[in-house]
Amino acid sequence: MPNYKFLEGISVADLAFEATGKDLNALFENAALAMLESQAVLETISPKVTKKVVLENKDIGQLLFDFLNEIIYFKDAEQLIFKTVKVAITDSYKLVAELKGEKIDLKKHRLGNDLKAVTMHKFKVEQAKTGWKCQVVIDI
Repeated sequence: MPNYKFLEGISVADLAFEATGKDLNALFENAALAMLESQAVLETISPKVTKKVVLENKDIGQLLFDFLNEIIYFKDAEQLIFKTVKVAITDSYKLVAELKGEKIDLKKHRLGNDLKAVTMHKFKVEQAKTGWKCQVVIDI
């Protein structure tokens, strides 16, 4: 079950959310799902296309920032929106993710926000008592 919530009053004309996870894999998956849900009604998307993302960064915050921006890149460059995401992160902060979705179809998909970019404004990733937590603001 995804563990995220959208935040009000963080930034004007932007989308903000907080995501949590028991480990880094769950945190990244939940952050991605918050983005995906803000873009479209997930039930309208079929997992027809699979995209693999491989990233590495010694800074876990920068790794999340890059990963989320990669999802936006697929939307802009290839007109892909995703329904599911599976993430595996190694101890050396190498990320391998699998995203499943399809090309945007205005007749089929119920679209939401058109995400432009993840911003560094109030961006944070931190270890919490029960796992990990992040706060993300996205330019829309």
